[in-house]
Amino acid sequence: MPLRAGHIPHHRERIALQKMSAALGLPLEKLYPVGKNTVEGMIAKGWVVRELDAKAGARFCITPAGQAALKVKI
Repeated sequence: MPLRAGHIPHHRERIALQKMSAALGLPLEKLYPVGKNTVEGMIAKGWVVRELDAKAGARFCITPAGQAALKVKI
């Protein structure tokens, strides 16, 4: 099977993007089964941003590029 193009999210990335699109920001624990490495990859692609809150800690939010990645046909 050929490799998926980098602009198309794989299964775990899609899970995280879908969860983030339904919320205003989620901590890493709420993105299970997605882990730190997957989230870091999505940050590098520009699909997700990390927001730091002194009270709540790090939260991850989907960007417009992440919303567009969810709409790409597989």
